Amino acid sequence: MTFRYGLAWLVFPMVAVWGAFGYTGWVFEDYHWGYLGLMLAWGMAFIVGFGFTVQVLPHYPHRETRWPTPVSIRWDLFTLLLGVLAIAALFYDRYYLRGIDYFSVGIAKSRSLLNEGNHASTVYSVFGNFFLYSYLFPLIRSIIQWEERQPKTLFFIFLLVFFELAAVSYLMGGRTAILLTLMVGLASFVTRHFLGKSYRPSFFTPLRLLVVGGVALLTFGVFFWFRSVAFGSGDSYSYYLNICGHLTKGTELVCDFGVASGPWKEISNYFHLIMLYGTHGVWFSESVISSYYPESVVTPQGLFAVFFSRLGFDAPQSAFEGYWIPAAGTLTSDFGILGMLSVSAALGALSAGSVQHLRVGSMGFAVYSTVFLIALWLLSFLILPLNLPGLLLAVLLGLFLGGVFLVAGTLKQLVTTRFS
Repeated sequence: MTFRYGLAWLVFPMVAVWGAFGYTGWVFEDYHWGYLGLMLAWGMAFIVGFGFTVQVLPHYPHRETRWPTPVSIRWDLFTLLLGVLAIAALFYDRYYLRGIDYFSVGIAKSRSLLNEGNHASTVYSVFGNFFLYSYLFPLIRSIIQWEERQPKTLFFIFLLVFFELAAVSYLMGGRTAILLTLMVGLASFVTRHFLGKSYRPSFFTPLRLLVVGGVALLTFGVFFWFRSVAFGSGDSYSYYLNICGHLTKGTELVCDFGVASGPWKEISNYFHLIMLYGTHGVWFSESVISSYYPESVVTPQGLFAVFFSRLGFDAPQSAFEGYWIPAAGTLTSDFGILGMLSVSAALGALSAGSVQHLRVGSMGFAVYSTVFLIALWLLSFLILPLNLPGLLLAVLLGLFLGGVFLVAGTLKQLVTTRFS
């Protein structure tokens, strides 16, 4: 059986899985084989679901498909403006209404203040949270349409995307927006491949991609430094011991690989903090396999955070509150191995259906659905995507903007027909 859509994009997450497996084994001298098997099973089930659906559905040859108005940036400017208004609304809500002084307490403490007290949602908060990730859609469209757009246009859009991403990260006081943006960008590269284009535009040379990755890692480290200064002495070794101890609480893992002094102290400790934060799902997934948590439900936590809690429902107890557990571990904890494999295969089949819809010429909804489905799959190796409120809101925002686009297009057609 020939795999029609290549394997590179499928192998990429597996490389990260082996990297997490190797890193945690190296620093803790304890290799988590259960985690490795679980992640490989999750990936293989997705591939089977995707491949089977591709074989069943009609095959269409590679061809470049374009939006009806490939060079227009009106909708990009509209969504970027929505993002600016959302950022302004959230800042007004938190700075003036809730009294969080970002300029004096800093990013780290401002984030902790967001979770303190009982604050009723205002119209500014609702508007701001809903439209906060509007910048993702111009980012997707620009990556997909790179060859059809002028360099000045691309530079202008990416500059605005960067500033909005920086503002969102500052307001939220966390790194989730950066992670979400990176995954959506990677998913957009994969979607280009489904359209018969190269994975990446010529501008994104391997060196430049390495620079982007390095800047992202540096940014994650800076956030740890902010929190170290805000909630501790600012000493990287003490903060490393604190965070590592928190992430390994209840396990037999020993945090003995930090650096207490020397010229490489800061770099080493913050590097390990980044890696530990990104890989702590390894030993928690191992814990899922070897333990049983009958009173905890992990899967719907994000849905409760965004929706159900607004209706007065209390979130169910979770054995992993505050931690990032890969989707395979989360679903296995709640539904067992067969449930986990079924969800992965279904996600693969749904992604294949979206790709086939994209390749028959539907460049509107199909592009965004494919990008977000692939982003879901990439993120699933770190966390169950449903437990990322920002991603849930971004998906809802995409559906809303799609509806607005259809309504606007219909009205324009009616007016044109009426007065032509």
